Amino acid sequence: MRGWRYLPSLIPGLIVVAGNLTGGFWSWGNALFTLGLLPLLDVVAPTDKRSRPVDSATVPDLILLLNVFLHTTAIVTLLYSVHSGIVQGHALWGAMVSTGLNAGVSGITVAHELIHRKQRWWQNLGIWNLLLVNYTHFYVEHIRGHHRNVGTWDDPATARRGEHFYAYFARTLPGQWKSALHIEAKRWQKKEKAPYGWHNFVIRAAVAQVAIAVGLALLLSPLVMAVYLGQSFIAFFLLETVNYGEHYGLVREKGQKFTHDHAWQSDTLTSRFTLVELSRHADHHMKASKPYHKLESHAESPELPVGYFAMFYLLILPPLWFRIVDPLLDKYPAGQRHGANFG
Repeated sequence: MRGWRYLPSLIPGLIVVAGNLTGGFWSWGNALFTLGLLPLLDVVAPTDKRSRPVDSATVPDLILLLNVFLHTTAIVTLLYSVHSGIVQGHALWGAMVSTGLNAGVSGITVAHELIHRKQRWWQNLGIWNLLLVNYTHFYVEHIRGHHRNVGTWDDPATARRGEHFYAYFARTLPGQWKSALHIEAKRWQKKEKAPYGWHNFVIRAAVAQVAIAVGLALLLSPLVMAVYLGQSFIAFFLLETVNYGEHYGLVREKGQKFTHDHAWQSDTLTSRFTLVELSRHADHHMKASKPYHKLESHAESPELPVGYFAMFYLLILPPLWFRIVDPLLDKYPAGQRHGANFG
């Protein structure tokens, strides 16, 4: 029965679909839930460091599939509600923000789990989730770039000590895309094929994303396209706040083995069960293919002062983030390498 504890991950998607189809104030429902209630719960909710893995994958896998369905349905209902006029004025903004937040909390989080699966059909579902938020290059960069280079200067997705979130965001967006493009190019060079040809996944996926956006503008309206792109931006903005917090200031020398102290973790129940154990991030890096319902907490891993939802408000206020988190860095070997303040 432990697998059912991840049912809270479905709540944002359900709220979004209902809000998109109802319109009015209800379109703001998930924005209030995700940015209001969940951070409060993160602060007051207990933590649970016990390792109680779920033996059967049936329920955890079912929850992943339901999340893919809700992520897709949320975006489809957003497009429908904008095109049909169900949401207008402030409700249009509410629907876009609520859908984008769900796409980040559920869509990309579940995609992250799925692209690490060994079966191709699971990976394709993860790529589908990423396609809907225009972030398909994450599939390449995260698996073959980030997991290899995390904590080193070669990883554009690792935040450097003293680097505030907005500087990180401006650096990591082009950095991750270029890294993914070059990783794919090198792969095809080894096969003696054109590195930047149509077989390059990053190029092919980018063309698909542009085609979808243009198609929405031509078939529905430029407004529908704009809202679609807006929810995408919110989704990957949220993803990068998580990327920032997961490895901020933790340094690993190139070639040094990754250990549990190279990633922050949080055992707050709200973050754990809503984000399908994404917050047990150190254990994920120890064995990337380990399914989320088997991830464990580690005493030696740096512990975030709050859960992931409350963390959002700390890192978007850099002085507050530095004041609270930097002193914690000094407690861990990976955080004491002040070379993290590199230019």
